[in-house]
Amino acid sequence: MTAGANGAPTEKREFLTDEEQNKALHDAKIVVKQQGLAMQRCLDQNNLMEALKHASNFISELRTSLLSPKNYYVLYIEAFDQLRNLESYLLEEKHGKKMAELYELVQYAGNILPRLYLLVTVGSAYIKLKEAPARDVLRDLVEMCRGIQHPTRGLFLRTYLSEVTKDKLPDIGSEYEGRGGNTKDSVEFILVNFTEMNKLWVRMQHQGSARERERRELERSELRLLVGKNIARLSQLEGVDLATYQKLVLPKLLEQINSCKDVIAQQYLMEVIIQVFPDDFHLHTLDAILQSCATLQPGVNIKSILVGLMDRLSNYVARGENISPELRVFETFSSKIGLIVEQQKGIPTEDVLAIEASLLNLSISCYPDKLDYVDTIFKFASDVLAARKEDGSKPLVVKQILHLLNTPLDTFKNILTVLRLQNYHLVIQYLNYDSRKRVALNITRTAIQHTPSIGEAEGVNKLLEWISPLIQSESPQQEIIDDDDFAEEQNLVASLVHLFENKDPEQLFAMYTVARTHLSKGGPKRIKYLLVPLIFRALRLAIRLKRTEEEDEGWLQKAQKVFVFAHEVTTALSKTELHEVSVRLFLQCAQAANTCGDSFETIAYEFVKEALVIYEDHISGSAAQLNAIVLIIGTLQSLSIFSEDNYETLTTKTALYASKLLKVPDRCRAIYLVTHLFWTPNSEQKKDDKRVLEAIRKAIKVADTYLDSAVKNDLFVEILNECLYYFENACESITANYVSGLIALIDAKSQEMDTSEEAFRSKQGYVNTLNFIRSKKESDPRYGEIEIKSS
Repeated sequence: MTAGANGAPTEKREFLTDEEQNKALHDAKIVVKQQGLAMQRCLDQNNLMEALKHASNFISELRTSLLSPKNYYVLYIEAFDQLRNLESYLLEEKHGKKMAELYELVQYAGNILPRLYLLVTVGSAYIKLKEAPARDVLRDLVEMCRGIQHPTRGLFLRTYLSEVTKDKLPDIGSEYEGRGGNTKDSVEFILVNFTEMNKLWVRMQHQGSARERERRELERSELRLLVGKNIARLSQLEGVDLATYQKLVLPKLLEQINSCKDVIAQQYLMEVIIQVFPDDFHLHTLDAILQSCATLQPGVNIKSILVGLMDRLSNYVARGENISPELRVFETFSSKIGLIVEQQKGIPTEDVLAIEASLLNLSISCYPDKLDYVDTIFKFASDVLAARKEDGSKPLVVKQILHLLNTPLDTFKNILTVLRLQNYHLVIQYLNYDSRKRVALNITRTAIQHTPSIGEAEGVNKLLEWISPLIQSESPQQEIIDDDDFAEEQNLVASLVHLFENKDPEQLFAMYTVARTHLSKGGPKRIKYLLVPLIFRALRLAIRLKRTEEEDEGWLQKAQKVFVFAHEVTTALSKTELHEVSVRLFLQCAQAANTCGDSFETIAYEFVKEALVIYEDHISGSAAQLNAIVLIIGTLQSLSIFSEDNYETLTTKTALYASKLLKVPDRCRAIYLVTHLFWTPNSEQKKDDKRVLEAIRKAIKVADTYLDSAVKNDLFVEILNECLYYFENACESITANYVSGLIALIDAKSQEMDTSEEAFRSKQGYVNTLNFIRSKKESDPRYGEIEIKSS
């Protein structure tokens, strides 16, 4: 064993075990307390010299090399409390000595560590009592502390120096300013102490064996606040203005950070600088800070440093502060981040994207109108992903890409703003199908919730390209999805069609044409959701063109193009086995053509004809056939555009289909509904009462063939109600005698019915109809001619 310059053993040995540590710490604390009490007794008796000896004794416990940094800190606090008592006594000046004399006296202590602790304690009182300029004493103390080069002991000695002098630094407004020094002196003192403390802190990693390196690094990290307090103290000096920070403080700090070559130190100290100094200081020194980041050690978490800095500046703007355009904040960040990524090749892709996401937030906060800045960020991100293509599928990378893509949507809200970005889609392509689908859903929801309208074909094209994962799958496996979720997705996409709006009909039609190109790619499962609203919007456009006939001579040709478009889209739907939907859409198109006037008779005829063809070729289910016949009848009844020949052709065909329905109840109902094609109250052309009577008789004949008496009775009652409709509207062939005869027939048939609950409900419906006739007898003489059997 040999003795070092500080009188402490210099052999290299392991830290003690936890149990040994606890015992050693316990024994040392007892010594500190005992010697501290002895010191206090001497001070109470004004025996300063003896008190200093006891103080030297308990300080000597800090010479140990056996305690871990964490346990050493506990022992240091014990000694610190005792030394504060000594300083308080010195400030009371009961000892009768000059501070200059005491300052010289304590330097004769036998061991260097107690000597320096006592020197700092006396020096603090020396400054406080103003018996010497603070500048000179501080300079002397910080230099004298160089005598301790053991990492742990030296670090805590300088921590003590920093703590006891923190309220004695010359500064603007300080009692020590002037003869005692100025802010520059305090800055130099703190910088020297910081530099030495950081060197000692970094050297702590070399204590002990390589086996305990991980534990040692953890304990060293726990002591980082001791070093960081120096930087915080610099930021608290009133005299440290922007100029001082730029020219003196920051260069010295960055020089020490870069020269120490230690990952933990560089990481922590850069973060402290960003946290403690004002935002305005950072704005004016961005170039220096970012340049320093490019030279940090490979293991340093650059993302944490840069994100912390950009987030601070974003919050600065959010508080209402303005950033001068002359500072070129975005340009500085953008160029330096590129340099950092190039030089620090080990930065993970997810960290690069996180940095860009923070830069995006900063850009949007500071320069909301500068979309080219946002575009620059997406271009950089896409270049990084292109260079590191293999990283694109990593979960953390995907998470950051999604965050980056969602930020403009969440911030700008209006999808038109996002559509102006030229490089946004370049980042999307690096996601897999499911992730692109998530982005597409967010884009779609944002558009629906926050965008009043989209008015250009180019915008429609770009939007639908971006959300293509919702419109078409890339493989059959991607079709596997819950039906309810799938329907919700497709309905969202379909809702986008209603955002396409333009005052110019031609431009609007161009938008619909572009939308059709994209939406038609979805396959049978999707287009039943996506193309239907497009057809209705096209029909709306045709009717809108009709209203402009006085101002626009070419409206007719434009409307015809729209109807051709609607016909083609509906035909495409009909070819994907969506037959029932197609029938409805063709009939809807016919109604729109009818609204546009006589010039569209041929088009309307074609639409109804297509509906009948699909019915004949593809509608096979009984319920579907009945529903289709009812729709066709209702549509034909509402149309007024057809010539007599065309109308006759269509109604005859419809009546034929009605008479061929397989189920008797369906056939009966379809036949009596066909009567509305032959006789309409407000149309002179549609009043063929003979065909009405013929169809009613045929319906009665069909109903009479059904075996179920309850259902048969229902059919007769329905036919009776149909006759009452025509009787009410003065159809000549449906007379009071005919209605009376039908009632007599129903009465006769009712005798055959059973007494089941279903039969009872059927009879109740008949009773209600008879009660209606009786009530009408009181106000309408025509009803008085109808004979009803007394009940």
